[in-house]
Amino acid sequence: MHLQQYTLPPVTPSAHRCLNTTVTSTVTALKTGIHKHETLDTWFLVTEQSSYVIGATTEGYIANLHWGNRLERLDDLNATMDDTFFIQNPPPTYVTEELPVFGGLRYRDNVLKVELPDGVRELNLLYSGNANITDGYMLDLDLRDGNRTDVLVTLHYEIDIDNDIIRRSYTIRNGLDKRINVSKAFSAAWHLPTALGSDEKREIMTLAGEWASEAMVESTELRPGVTHVIQSQRGFPSHVSYPYFAIRQVPSDVNPSTEVYFGALAWSGSWEITAHTSLFGTTRVVGGIHHQDFGWTLEPNESFTAPVFAAGFTNKGMPGARKLLPRHVRKYQKKNLETQKDDSVYHPVLYNSWEAMTFDFTIDKQLKLAEIAAPLGIELFVVDDGWFGARDNDSAGLGDWYPSKKKFPDGVKPLSDRVHELGMKFGIWYEPEGVNPNSDLYREHPDWVFYYDGIPRYEARNQLVLNLGMPEVQDYLYETMSTFIAENNVDYIKWDMNRPWAEMSMHNYDRNPREAAVLSVEGFYSIIDRLKAKFPKLWVESCASGGGRMDIGVLEKTDQVWTSDNTRPDARILIQYGASLFLPPRVQYSWVTDSPYDPNINIPLSFRFHVAFQGGLGVGSNIEKYTDNQLKETTGWISLYKKIRPVIQNGDIDWLVQPSRLSELVAVSQTTSRDQSEAVVLGFRHNSPFSTPLNWIRLRNLDKSAIYTVKVWGGDPHKAEDEYELSGALLMHRGILLDTLNSAMFKSVVVWLRRKD
Repeated sequence: MHLQQYTLPPVTPSAHRCLNTTVTSTVTALKTGIHKHETLDTWFLVTEQSSYVIGATTEGYIANLHWGNRLERLDDLNATMDDTFFIQNPPPTYVTEELPVFGGLRYRDNVLKVELPDGVRELNLLYSGNANITDGYMLDLDLRDGNRTDVLVTLHYEIDIDNDIIRRSYTIRNGLDKRINVSKAFSAAWHLPTALGSDEKREIMTLAGEWASEAMVESTELRPGVTHVIQSQRGFPSHVSYPYFAIRQVPSDVNPSTEVYFGALAWSGSWEITAHTSLFGTTRVVGGIHHQDFGWTLEPNESFTAPVFAAGFTNKGMPGARKLLPRHVRKYQKKNLETQKDDSVYHPVLYNSWEAMTFDFTIDKQLKLAEIAAPLGIELFVVDDGWFGARDNDSAGLGDWYPSKKKFPDGVKPLSDRVHELGMKFGIWYEPEGVNPNSDLYREHPDWVFYYDGIPRYEARNQLVLNLGMPEVQDYLYETMSTFIAENNVDYIKWDMNRPWAEMSMHNYDRNPREAAVLSVEGFYSIIDRLKAKFPKLWVESCASGGGRMDIGVLEKTDQVWTSDNTRPDARILIQYGASLFLPPRVQYSWVTDSPYDPNINIPLSFRFHVAFQGGLGVGSNIEKYTDNQLKETTGWISLYKKIRPVIQNGDIDWLVQPSRLSELVAVSQTTSRDQSEAVVLGFRHNSPFSTPLNWIRLRNLDKSAIYTVKVWGGDPHKAEDEYELSGALLMHRGILLDTLNSAMFKSVVVWLRRKD
């Protein structure tokens, strides 16, 4: 085969460039998977719609050569270093290194910092010549320290071909004869190609929040010389920010770009993601375990593996990114959890008794709620906080995981048995990481919490935090939980966590005490893994005062997340809009609860149900106080939800009208089955001060040549307001009118579309 060789023209002045790329063109088509060039140290990671190319320079640096639209044929990209540079930017600074370390002439964001035995605090990682491709979609590349060859780092790559996502991490191994200390261990560096012109703009989309206002979407322009930082230093992902980013090109008159780069960390502890843009238009994103107060000791022959940082590319704008990342999360949830392998096993309609009872209940009160819940169509009955120890309020009993004798004189099993007799599954609430000082557990084991010697212990919410990095703490929690689950036939646990961590340290520990934060997260993972192994059908929900721990890492361990303690539906629309960027619909639960405590606001039951229809459906109202009409309406909405649940839980959610924080608060979502045979449209209008009609709503992702039956419900689940047939083309290009939303406050609508055979 004749090969024509040429050099790519520079996209920035040569004095600015530290990386040249030589291209050899060939007619060999690029197939999906991971491929190495026959003669060059270059690897092509190819998904359905994207390519990610890395290569080794002559000097040994592993650099990113391309990330973006899929290459159509095998272009041989060979990385080389240029010896020209500005005086303050030596060549390594602007190399697009896959793992930029602290050390040498590097002056941009780094990923890994190590302290060696003789006081040297740098590495110079170079390709060792060893690479391994496994099953066509996993790649390991070995790097060795150019100064101390016995420090080995293996880069790990795994591609999700269907969803255009690269999963990255690495393992560092100490081959020296003395211990070394890792003081920073981010997971990866991502390099976006330069913007097309000096006036082009990019935005970074992130998710901000607080308790009860999670996942608020924020967009910020990336400016040269400015580093954008999102983070949590609280020991868990937290409400204030989420380990997620998306960077998009802002369309211009000459560049109608829809390219988006997006990613998320699979880590349930403190974390950090930074994005820096240079004057030359290059953007580097790095992220991983938060560097603050982090440390890890590596004794000879020990290793440490960083958490996965998953990122992807799409040329279909934010709707494309919103589809791909939740699909990816769902794929790895199915891969890791026995309870999630079958898409036809749907997340149950649950009832949680917390808002009806809080701490003030007995077994008789719970039994009465269960008797009311079952005929409504509830499939899972959950007892929340207050069932254990001396737990009559939040100041006592936390950590004593045995049934309250006052509330359950014969134990919990009579309630569990009756719930099962009624045809429902039984669930229970835990907060394993928390402990009240006023508890038997703390009085017996005060050294099991995070603390510093000689410093008063910081209480928050009347509690301290157990150190799950201690094996004895893990064993206690596992044994008490597994015994209770077995004895009471528990089908589901809600794992809550209600305060940030502090004083994280290890005691009587001959390694780095800063390992505590990582060890405790790993202990959290380990307990869930052990419970899942012993009880393969056990469902676990992740909760942290609402949506404080709903990262993509926890969803490889648990079945679902509690998105927010805020169940007010108009607030939930905004929260669910942000969460839908990375969470599959089925995993984010929303409850129908009593109308907000403001006596001037009365939100219809229909509106509350329709908002909760966007994901897993729960009910948290005090159903004992429901009227007959409310019980009938609740039964009707639950019945309708079960009919559309296959689409809601297995489909892709898109937003036809994104929710606005302005007074009218109009929002319309569409969830579509992957085969385009069905779709569910949910429309909401918070207010209509001028009684103006909404514009036509144009649908998406339908079969344009098919005919769809369209059925519409407004305020009555037992009677559709309208039913008609339209072609997919007409539904997408002209749209539908949602007349139900044209007047009055808190109006909502459900539209179910089914393709005719």
